[in-house]
Amino acid sequence: MPRCPVCQSKYVHNQDSYCPCCNWHFPPYPLPLTWIPEIIQKEDIRLAWAKKMWSLLQSAQEKLKQAQIQLEQANQRASQMSLQLEQSYQEQSALSETLQKQEAKLTLLQEQFQQSSKEMAQLRTELDGIKQQHPQNQPTIEPNLPIQTLSISDNLQEFSFEVVTLNNMGQPINCSINKAQYFPEHLGNSIFLDMVYIPGGTFLMGSPENELGRESNESPQHPVTLPSFYISRFPITQTQWKKVADLPQINRYLNPELSNFQHPDLPVEQVCWYDAVEFCERLSQLTNHRYQLPSEAQWEFACRAGTTTPFHFGETITSHLANYDGSYIYDSETEGLYRQKTTPVGSFQLANAFGLSDLHGNVWEWCADSWHENYQNAPADGSVWQLDESNNCRVLRGGAWYCLPTLCRSAQRHWDKADHAGSGTGFRVVYLVI
Repeated sequence: MPRCPVCQSKYVHNQDSYCPCCNWHFPPYPLPLTWIPEIIQKEDIRLAWAKKMWSLLQSAQEKLKQAQIQLEQANQRASQMSLQLEQSYQEQSALSETLQKQEAKLTLLQEQFQQSSKEMAQLRTELDGIKQQHPQNQPTIEPNLPIQTLSISDNLQEFSFEVVTLNNMGQPINCSINKAQYFPEHLGNSIFLDMVYIPGGTFLMGSPENELGRESNESPQHPVTLPSFYISRFPITQTQWKKVADLPQINRYLNPELSNFQHPDLPVEQVCWYDAVEFCERLSQLTNHRYQLPSEAQWEFACRAGTTTPFHFGETITSHLANYDGSYIYDSETEGLYRQKTTPVGSFQLANAFGLSDLHGNVWEWCADSWHENYQNAPADGSVWQLDESNNCRVLRGGAWYCLPTLCRSAQRHWDKADHAGSGTGFRVVYLVI
């Protein structure tokens, strides 16, 4: 096949009038005319110009290709530098956070040491007084004396914890060490359920109209006054669940190994509402204390701990403080981690002002209440708000490990059918002060 005199591409003789590659117009003259000197000269000039233009075009395309390669390489280098800068920032933030935590722990240990020293000195004084009064006598146990059971208030213990407040950028603006009272409910085999004392009070339940991400079912805001109660410090763990699930059945069977993510310190999940109620009944029978799921008002009051912001952390939330889908942001904070699974309870080593942890994210938490579309005619005393038995929908609070941050707000309300369970559904329990 003949080739184009400009670009050397093959073409079909007597068929192609133009080169399929460079669009060169082959000589439009009949063969005898091509022998005329003037036409030969004209064609030579035309061909020389076309070859020059083709060469310039090829050179320009090659330069453009090289420029594109260089631009792509520059973009890759810029991305690598941006990634390195972000990693450096995260490492700096982590180091700063670790330093703050260590300083807070050091302060806490110093306070505990001082308190222990005072208690030890007091015990020594009391022991010396007893020895002076009864130098010859040894303590004895009197037979047949009735055993006196201490009330919960007599068995209260105290613990310290760190509370952090954030601005809308996700930056800490306040950090303090608080104290709270609790009683450890012994479940057997050295397994305890820590129940934190929540003092009664009044709060505004629901969200204000200007809160970012609010939904209509969070209104109207209304005052609720609650008496004191106790609530579990963390969501029920798999260790606690297994211990109670192995107890004799009351109304329904409980699977001791039902969780999707398996670890003793992880919150139990895959729990439906009926399972959580059965857990409370077995726990009540074991301990002789009346346990139940929290009312929706009790849950929000305990979560807020006196705050009126979207989160008990303040104006926003970060994945350094809670387990949720941190690849999304709530306000003006930076993107964070999406762990794609539950985390051990208390692993963030932070709490709200009442001493409760894992209220935002990790697992949704069942409440005792039936689902209502809004707060119209809601009880003002913090009691459980029930509907007739035909309503099979129950309230969930707090968000889960897979949730966007807006679904983890203190006022956020969710629902599911009472017989449904998922890998992000757990619960905590309350004990009412009588």
